Amino acid sequence: MRLTDRRAMLSLIAVTLTITAGNTPAAASVAAAAPVAVQAAAPGDTVAASSLPSLLTERADDTSHTYSRDQFTLWIDADGDGCDTRAEVLIAESTTPITPGAGCSLTGGSWLSPYDGETWTSPSDVDIDHLVPLKDAWISGAWSWTPAQRTQYANDLDVPYALIAVTDNVNQSKGDRDPAQWMPPAAGFDCEYAIDWVLVKYRWSLTADPAERAALASQLSGTCGSTTVTLPARQIATTAPTTQTVIAPFADGITRVYGTDRYATALTASQRYAPGVPAVFVATGANFPDALAAASAASLLGGPLLLTPADRVPANVAAEVRRLAPEHVFVVGGTGAVSNAALAALAAIAPTTRLGGTDRYATGLTIVNTAFTQSANAIIATGRGFADALTATGAAGSIGAPVILVDGSARSVPSTTLATLSRLGVTTIGIAGGAGAVSDGILNQLRGAGYGVTRYGGADRYDTSAVIYRGFFPAGATHTFLATGTNFPDALAGAALAGRLGAPMFSAKPNCVPASVHDAIAGTGATKHVVMGGPGVVGDAAAANAVCASAPPPPAQNVYPDPVTAGAFCASAYAGWIGYTSTGIKMVCSTSPTDSRLRWRKA
Repeated sequence: MRLTDRRAMLSLIAVTLTITAGNTPAAASVAAAAPVAVQAAAPGDTVAASSLPSLLTERADDTSHTYSRDQFTLWIDADGDGCDTRAEVLIAESTTPITPGAGCSLTGGSWLSPYDGETWTSPSDVDIDHLVPLKDAWISGAWSWTPAQRTQYANDLDVPYALIAVTDNVNQSKGDRDPAQWMPPAAGFDCEYAIDWVLVKYRWSLTADPAERAALASQLSGTCGSTTVTLPARQIATTAPTTQTVIAPFADGITRVYGTDRYATALTASQRYAPGVPAVFVATGANFPDALAAASAASLLGGPLLLTPADRVPANVAAEVRRLAPEHVFVVGGTGAVSNAALAALAAIAPTTRLGGTDRYATGLTIVNTAFTQSANAIIATGRGFADALTATGAAGSIGAPVILVDGSARSVPSTTLATLSRLGVTTIGIAGGAGAVSDGILNQLRGAGYGVTRYGGADRYDTSAVIYRGFFPAGATHTFLATGTNFPDALAGAALAGRLGAPMFSAKPNCVPASVHDAIAGTGATKHVVMGGPGVVGDAAAANAVCASAPPPPAQNVYPDPVTAGAFCASAYAGWIGYTSTGIKMVCSTSPTDSRLRWRKA
């Protein structure tokens, strides 16, 4: 929810719109304190509005990077209360109280559009305007931001002027234009609009082109220029970002990463990251789907994946987040997975956003759409089990691709999945697992949609991990990761790390590795072997790549040398023998529950 009472500000705007242009507007961004000298200005200080344009770096618009609205994830439910950003603005800016219904349906309400002074009682007549449009932000510097920063900008509820409920057709007439090209038709709002435009750009360290800055200087002159304004906190550094991903190197040989439980194992993996990471992902440790969806995003953004109970953040997890000093924390899943209380505890440490959806598949798409802006490749895996998607994460990390979860038993993927593939610009898709994991119907649907699709599936989860390795690591690898194939927590903790290192992840049995996995690991040429879990989870023999003993062959059966006839009697000397009819049908000399006599019966 907003930190400022927007309704109070709108009451002041209503007064402003009735006075003549040139009088000082009352605004949430205006403070009564005496202004400080602009060269000494810092967030939290007050300055004269006339000095605001000088706080913006003047630079020509950067149009060398292709803009797409899809590069900004819109209308998320950041606090997990069921209402997305658009609904939050409508609730906050209504001049009459609103009680949200089921699914955050809104009834009642009245909205004063400060752009034209009109009042509306139907939400359908109201647009939520980014005061500085997304495209203007893009060409003013947002092209260089991380996906997480663009998501935060597109859903900025922390100041009352970044997003505004306005008359829909007036907002459409504004489009992507800056104050040199467009100003609100309500003359009484000119000063407030210019002030808020600069504050948004200052807050996000966005540049202004020469014509734009000149127009702002003209607007912020005279009486308007004498208004004192409080500078907001910066969201984007004006210098090169200091966040980076540094992972403590692994020694040659076998290194175990584990703790006393699943949460401690995740912490041990996280502690290999140096402070100053771009992101930290936090998911429930009680189940796998949310963390499974987050692993490839965490590997792309360069942060660890931590696990937490649903109702709280343990002290050692909170301490690790503080140590990491992340640029952003992403809480994965809805309030049933990680509570609002847990989210609030994390938000007290670093900027925190919830990435959730109506189910594991919608949550997965939200994560992918937040972390990934484009990718020619994607890996599809079932969300019904954990093994295939986890072993795919290392492969995905090696090519910077997302792992997208689907209901593998369905005949097709939904339109939302297809839309994400299209937005990312995917051309090639790998399917992790056999037809029993992800159906042939899905494979055929994707091929029919024009994608190049290859299935990477083996006889079981262990064999699939070896097949994925052979498909994505033709030149071998410097690291291997090994986790149990029978449970998910330890593998979850290692998936983001393996993905960041671009290392294959294999599945092991408790005390050995199947022959296909043994051969794959031996063929990597890797010198560093990371084992997720203690000896009780992945035994020392498995960690050392000891191959599982082959099952003994079935006892040899005697074969009757001549063709047999179905139903014909056979002598007791041939009991248990097999025979074949003249047409090749396999028979066995045996009795049946209703016939104690030996006959040639179908095997």
